[in-house]
Amino acid sequence: MLFTDPVFLTKFLPLVLLGFFATLFSKTRWHSQILLIGASLIFYSWFKSEYLILLVGSMTANYVLAKKILAQPGTAQSKRVLVFGIIANLSLLGVYKYLGFLTININAIFDIGLPDPALLLPLAISFFTFQQISYLCDSHAGKMEPSSHTPLEYALFVTFFPQLIAGPIVHHAEMMPQFRKHITPSTRAIMFCEGLCLFALGLFKKLAIADSIAPYANLVFASVDGGTDVTALTAWGGALAYTFQIYFDFSGYSDMAIGLGLLFAIRLPWNFNSPYKSENMSEFWRRWHMTLSRWLRDYLYIPLGGNRHGKFRQYINNFATMVLGGLWHGAHWNFIIWGALHGVYLIANQFVRAIAKFFGVLDIVETAKSIRFTSWAITFLAAVVAWVFFRATTTSGALSMIQSMFGFSGSGALDHQANIQTILWVALAALSAFLLPNTKEMSELFQKDLLKRSSAILCGLGTVSGLAAAMAFLSSLSLTQSPFLYFNF
Repeated sequence: MLFTDPVFLTKFLPLVLLGFFATLFSKTRWHSQILLIGASLIFYSWFKSEYLILLVGSMTANYVLAKKILAQPGTAQSKRVLVFGIIANLSLLGVYKYLGFLTININAIFDIGLPDPALLLPLAISFFTFQQISYLCDSHAGKMEPSSHTPLEYALFVTFFPQLIAGPIVHHAEMMPQFRKHITPSTRAIMFCEGLCLFALGLFKKLAIADSIAPYANLVFASVDGGTDVTALTAWGGALAYTFQIYFDFSGYSDMAIGLGLLFAIRLPWNFNSPYKSENMSEFWRRWHMTLSRWLRDYLYIPLGGNRHGKFRQYINNFATMVLGGLWHGAHWNFIIWGALHGVYLIANQFVRAIAKFFGVLDIVETAKSIRFTSWAITFLAAVVAWVFFRATTTSGALSMIQSMFGFSGSGALDHQANIQTILWVALAALSAFLLPNTKEMSELFQKDLLKRSSAILCGLGTVSGLAAAMAFLSSLSLTQSPFLYFNF
């Protein structure tokens, strides 16, 4: 079930909300928790019911492991359980996500004819695996209270449907206290109105902008992956189209996920903060998929040594983290190349800053408008180039497109001319991404005291009207399925 699916919008979500508000009249909190867990399991099994066993099995096993760790955190026994848990989780992820990729490459190198396992990737396995690994690590580190490790709260932490499929990758410290927090009716009403606003905005971003740009991006990338030579104009058009498609697709999903959480009085962490406004790659990764960046920093980059062992080791750690982050997105050499490119970008940024600091001009580099603009332009173009590898389904297609973009190819006769509608949507997307405030900034305005004192009824009517308009737009387009790009990871 997708957030854009009419079944979700007109049946699943209204029924779950009605049931949830009915449980609020109960004096026991576990009624609402059971309802949300049950709804989340139905939501997950809607895609493919067979993998519900995998999700429940993983969740049950990790709950038991965490309980053993919490019985004596920080001890040698606890560490052994932790190591076992990490290996078990990564093995599960490896079998389903990487075994086929490994088999293909071994056969290509050694020509030994290993059979392709042809396993279908279980939905959200990367997300719920990373989330549970961090839970085990924090349990061993003494960051978890054993009394807070309860079956219902843990199950809701893992399965909560607004963030289950494609994040944000949540942390127990920002979620579990909310499951126990008492919320007044007035605060709940304000959160509900804010949630409707965010959900409607996300729906519009996904359907009106991202899906309107997608056909042209798909056409160009299908051509280069099929071996067709395209011109520089076509290549840049396809690359920019995908750059803004994935921006508004993931931004829209993130808004919808956070909005859905607020409908149930759960505030999920922000996961997107105008990354194309970044002036360097370090800032880009503080703004793009923020919870994944946080996870990679806390559970991979820092354990590898971070910046504690000199510049060279820091560069190696950055590169390794980004390559593994690329591999997390998918079992394909293109994702590894995409991650490696971002690793090189981060190293280049840190190297330039180190040189500027050595010559005492770092303040000038950070404040001069002309330098900042140049830095922003280079950062954006570097991201566009990397997205080509992320989107292309073949490495040869990605390389061919890069060659065309920079004038080393593109002499072929085929040229996919973007129609006026595509050009207008890309221009609108660019203006929105570069100039307008994002939903995080709008939400912060929403939470100010002045707006909190506004009439909840008027606010509710306004947001319901916005949601109704977005749903009417969906119906007018007759879209029944509109998969989010990050559902593939």
